[in-house]
This record gives sequence, structure tokens and C-alpha cells, in this order.
Amino acid sequence: MASKKKLFGLVKDENVECNNCHAKFSQDGTKYRLSYIADPSNMTWQEYGNKTLEDNEWKNIADGGLSNEKQKDADMEVWMTRVKNGNVPRLSCESPVLLKKNEELILSMSNISLSEPRAVRTGAYGGPSIRVAKGVYFRFGGFKAQSHDEIKNVDQGIITLTNTRIVFSGSKRTVNIPLGKIISIEPYSDAIALRREGKEKTQYFVGINNTTLTFSISSRKYQEPFSGLIFKYIIEGLTKQPSAA
Repeated sequence: MASKKKLFGLVKDENVECNNCHAKFSQDGTKYRLSYIADPSNMTWQEYGNKTLEDNEWKNIADGGLSNEKQKDADMEVWMTRVKNGNVPRLSCESPVLLKKNEELILSMSNISLSEPRAVRTGAYGGPSIRVAKGVYFRFGGFKAQSHDEIKNVDQGIITLTNTRIVFSGSKRTVNIPLGKIISIEPYSDAIALRREGKEKTQYFVGINNTTLTFSISSRKYQEPFSGLIFKYIIEGLTKQPSAA
């Protein structure tokens, strides 16, 4: 690359130009912004036009690679696909749950809230009313009770995932969910919602994002907050294994 420096008053503007394709970069501290390319239909401009990246990232892109962020996203997709297809790594080594014969610990998370729908009842008298004295009214009709569900936190504890079940160990209750009994999983950024056979109401396990996932792809190592989607993919991968039946 060739460097061109211009001084306007007290402001120094440094532009860097690629000797091969003549793309131009504007320096921003220790990083560089792709500010010009001769062919705006070029895929590099489509992906990285006006993006500010480290010098080593631009070199990697020039060699046909990706920026750090896009490389992480691509590696995360590869890792998630492997997990969903049944290649599930063991992510924890300790848990309060006593494992059964041939049962293997996958992961354990603390500070998890168990929440469930709870009926909230309200009521009002129906029908017309008449005034029988000053400030006194008589209302015709009976009392009509109304109710709706609200998600309430019912316990706090540790959630453990093994190759055969999910166990929630709280201060008030213990929940044991065989993987084969799970009907549906709804993922959130910080939680999962589970529905299972034999239980009408959905159970929510909140606080999953407080745990950090560490994974590697091709010697590249990453750390990512856990999410409901990651948890769901791990469960889906486990259900593809014979031990989950």
C-alpha cells in the first residue's frame, strides 16, 4: 500500500491506497475505513464499504478471507450446525445432580430462575345499578370473576443438562424433564421456554445468558454469552443420539 498524507490547517488526513486494486482507505486511529473502490459492484465493497477494520483484517480480506466479526459469525454457524446434528461437546464438569448409569453431564448453569404461568383473578359486578339513598347504590346482577395468566418467578437454582434429561435444582422444588418428553422449545436471548408431555403449562428457565460459552473452530477460539438458541440446538443434537430415548 502507498501512503498519502495531507495537512489542512491543524488537521492531518492520512489516506492509504492499495497498489493492486487502488482501493482507498481512511485512517481512523489504529484502524482503516474502506472509503473508495473503483467498482462499487465489487463484493468487497458490498460487504465492507465504509467499514472500519484493523489492518490485519484488511490483509485477510485481500487474501480471500473475512473480517473478524464475519469470521466469528461463520465459525459460530459451523459450530451450531455440528451441535444440532448431534456432535454435542461436554461443556461442564460439575453438577449437583447424581448421574444415573450411562448418563453423561453436558452442562450446568447456576443463578437460573424457574418461571411459570400463574392465574391472576380479578372481579367486578355486572348488571345495572339503582340509587336507593344518598351515596348508596344497589347493583343488579352477580359477581363476575375474571382471570388471566402472568409469568411468575417461582424458584431460583441450578439447571443441569445431561445426555438424557434436564434437571432444575431449586431451593423450593426440583424439576426433572426427560429429553424424550419435550414437546417444544422456544428460545430467547436469555431463556428457554419448554413444553413437555404430562404438563399443561409452559416452564421458563431464565438467566441462561449469564453463562459464557467457549468454543473453537480451526484453532480460532471464541467466547460467546449462552442463549436460548444455543441451548435449544444442544437439546436437538442430544435427541438425535440413541441415549436420549
